Amino acid sequence: MTELSRTPHKAKYTGQDMMEFLANTKYEDLPADVAKRSKHVIMDAVACMLAGRKTRQMYDITWDHMAKNVSGTVTPVGCDFKTDARMAAFLNACHAQTHDYNDGLNNSGMLGGAYHPGRTVVSVALAVGEELHCSGKEVLTAVVLGIEAAARMRNPAHKSTTADCYSAAVVAAKLMGANAEQMRAACSFCAFIGDTGFYGSPGYKVPANAKNPSHTTNVMQYAYLARAGVEAATFAMMGYQGGNIVDNNAIASRYYTCGLGKEFSCMDMYFKPWPTCRKTHGAIAATLALRNEHGVKPEDVKAVRVFQQTTGMYVNNPLDETMDQYAGYFSLQYTVSCAFLDGNVELRHYRWPDRRFPKKYVDFSKKITVIADNGLDGHNAICPNHGIVEVELNDGQVLSMYCKYPLGSEPNGMTDQQREDKLRTCAEDMTEAQKDALVNWIMTLDQLEAL
Repeated sequence: MTELSRTPHKAKYTGQDMMEFLANTKYEDLPADVAKRSKHVIMDAVACMLAGRKTRQMYDITWDHMAKNVSGTVTPVGCDFKTDARMAAFLNACHAQTHDYNDGLNNSGMLGGAYHPGRTVVSVALAVGEELHCSGKEVLTAVVLGIEAAARMRNPAHKSTTADCYSAAVVAAKLMGANAEQMRAACSFCAFIGDTGFYGSPGYKVPANAKNPSHTTNVMQYAYLARAGVEAATFAMMGYQGGNIVDNNAIASRYYTCGLGKEFSCMDMYFKPWPTCRKTHGAIAATLALRNEHGVKPEDVKAVRVFQQTTGMYVNNPLDETMDQYAGYFSLQYTVSCAFLDGNVELRHYRWPDRRFPKKYVDFSKKITVIADNGLDGHNAICPNHGIVEVELNDGQVLSMYCKYPLGSEPNGMTDQQREDKLRTCAEDMTEAQKDALVNWIMTLDQLEAL
């Protein structure tokens, strides 16, 4: 038998390799495509922040008063007042999470990492970067490293909230100039801060008589995690010592140091063309293809059957008149109805004046049946988003469309122009000149000496 050589892993503490990597990596260490991708992540997150800010103002459910009560030098994205980095990160994350329009890490959340790192990573990077007058290169580097933490530093209980808090702390600590020990301390504080009790399940149920949208607790969760990350980093930089990072099979160093510095997690991210849960995107794309390629009109439709992977059946949520419109983020019945009736799924579909679904969508949704299909689970079973839509017309004709890679899914990712168009659409209150300036600011961040 061949004798295998064994090299014991030498580290003073669990995660030492990861902490040293996070503390010591510089912008010059990033491959060009990774640096460029960090700009895409910022652009997408800023788009989500602007869209969410607009919606919350429309419904008068902002938390501006909380931020205005804290003096500071930081302007939250889309706001016209200043606060400190903690509260700016809080509002940025709140707005980024208002719509289910966020970027995502393929497969990460299913394995205990963060699902949508941009909502916390970019929220903190812009806030702390502005407060400390960091350079654009420093901010871009912090974003890349925050995503590394979001993907690799997983909670053993598979609660992604801790990964989000880790990533927020890593970004803040990096911009504050943390060494490896300070980075470890910041992360260790987040191990208990980040395990919030806000998370329930997709849909985020609230009492039937609740006046605020049903996503409120979900928004609070990530807003507080972003703020907690800044606070954890601040404690670490003041010299407070956190506990040890616990090793286990879920976040063992043998996993999260694998490929460290060579394989960057931000390159495994996707961006959404529709403001809904990713698990609805296959059906949306298939519906739009049926509508456009076959000229299917809503009035000609007798029945619609949506075939969905069994692991994505949590977006099988039939509509009724009492439901809050935000349940539509996680409803194939609603998203497919929007696609059939209006030819797209857009932010306006989540901004009805009374926050309830208009009757035409409720009526059309009753024609839709969602069917769990085991046959679809064989492809990308961990993070599925493809699907089949079958339409039965009034004349008895049956049309079917299968979408394997909807826009936003590799190898059909959004182009640079499509990402820019998303930002311009979300920045709806800006003039064209202001939109041009914002796009240019993001894409030339590496040339900026200070935020």
